[in-house]
Amino acid sequence: MAGKSDTRQKMINMMYLVFIAMLALNISKEVLATLGILNDDLESSIVELESSSKINYDQISSNSDNLDYKIASEMVGDIKNVSDDFYNFIQNIKDSLISSDENNYLKEVSVKSNRDSIIVMTDYQIMDKSQTLDDYFFVGDLYTEKGDLFLDKFTNYPFSINETLDQITDKELNSEKETKINYEFGSIKDDLSNRFKYSEKVVTSEGTESPFLNYNFQGFPMIASISKLTKIQSDIRYIENKVLTQILNAVQNKGLNFNTFQTLLETTKPVYYTTDVINAAVVMGKKDESFKPDGVDLFINGKALLSREYKIESGKVVLNKKLSSPGTYELTGTITKRNADSQELVSIPVNQTIVVIKEPNSAVVSADNMKVFYRGLRNPSSISIPGVAESSIRPSSNNGDFIKLKNGGWGAVPTSDFSKKTMKVSVSGVLNGKRKQFDGGEFRILEPPPGLGSVKVNDNYYKPTQNIPKRYLSNGMITGNKPKDFLYDFVIEVTSFDIKVGNSPSKTVNGNTARNNSKAVADINSQGKGTVVRISNIKANAKDGDFINPNYIVNDFILILE
Repeated sequence: MAGKSDTRQKMINMMYLVFIAMLALNISKEVLATLGILNDDLESSIVELESSSKINYDQISSNSDNLDYKIASEMVGDIKNVSDDFYNFIQNIKDSLISSDENNYLKEVSVKSNRDSIIVMTDYQIMDKSQTLDDYFFVGDLYTEKGDLFLDKFTNYPFSINETLDQITDKELNSEKETKINYEFGSIKDDLSNRFKYSEKVVTSEGTESPFLNYNFQGFPMIASISKLTKIQSDIRYIENKVLTQILNAVQNKGLNFNTFQTLLETTKPVYYTTDVINAAVVMGKKDESFKPDGVDLFINGKALLSREYKIESGKVVLNKKLSSPGTYELTGTITKRNADSQELVSIPVNQTIVVIKEPNSAVVSADNMKVFYRGLRNPSSISIPGVAESSIRPSSNNGDFIKLKNGGWGAVPTSDFSKKTMKVSVSGVLNGKRKQFDGGEFRILEPPPGLGSVKVNDNYYKPTQNIPKRYLSNGMITGNKPKDFLYDFVIEVTSFDIKVGNSPSKTVNGNTARNNSKAVADINSQGKGTVVRISNIKANAKDGDFINPNYIVNDFILILE
């Protein structure tokens, strides 16, 4: 429909330009009548476009719940509103011109072949005056209020349509849909630019410049102006119809976009053995996250799935069922979808195989950092057994313990016996109602890397070999910091240390600040700039949540008094 109307309009437009050019001559009544016929042909074309557009509007509206149509259905109302507003405004102008004649330019004509037959026709031959439209648009060298309004609507129409098209494109690109619709509005924007071309001044055939409205409407016979107004109405309906057609084509052709396809593996059997030749095939399958079936009837080994045992999301029917016994299960049934055009229900058969593996004979244990457990720390570990419920898993070891962590998973705590160098892990789990033991592997036991000592003053840290003021050394806190690349999460708290200032005897301080020992403070204050201070024998706790290792080591370090 749209393609046929487009070709027809091009022919009409060409004829129209020829006749408008002839207006510069002494126009005969036959020419005026021909312009009237041309106007009638344009009116017929408009009726066809409006009929086609109504079908398109209805199709978009009826599918507004479909994710692919949602954005378009929300925006096409703006296209219709701005198009109807401009179209009806022009129609009011044409109606005013026609009503300026007491008979609305109608005349009764007797059919010569049948003298008793009288028909009513529009008398285009007497529509040769320009005064009515001149008075409607112009007052002297200025425009009337309606003339200004016509120019505003003419120039704003393409801007409004372009803005709506951009909004449709932007909303689609910013949507959360996995596969976007590729709207191609370029040709529509070109048509808008060509059909609603505007410039304040137009160069005439004499080489002079004339204002746009004067050039197109001032001094022309009424039928010529009416034909031109009808041509604008035809352009409005053409653009409106082309927008709707492009939207529908883009949505319906979404499946032709390779972005909507994915590779699927088609196999002749659910399981292959090492002695088999794998004859699986890679096929292309279409995906559509907006797909919502109208009916789902699925069965596993002949038993119907309940509605709670599957869900529909992102265009997929996702199973939500547990199969407690190992074996091969047949998934059969149908997925039903209503055809958007015929509204008939179409059933797609389902015939797939699901394999549930037999109970495993080994456990899977993964240390979150490396295959090492550090003494004196909770070592976060993820422990699982294929096919075994997480709640039934119980790890154990000959040289350590496992504790359940609050945030999930397990913590491995090696023995404090320094002679033990490994932890052999065993994991048990319940399979088919029975608890079984599985080998979890062997892990080395290492001492955690020592902390790096420093003095903390407010938010500043004085690190080894740095200069430090006496008052900061006296009142600052001795701290330990984890090595930079040691990823375990724990806090170091210093409980005591020894401090030796210059040649003064070493002093033991309880706590984490030198001011806890007045003699240590006196040593600091008695020494001069450049004196070396040694912090040693640092004892600390490593606090890992509510787990405390009282034997954590922090390295000795020195500072320089300034």
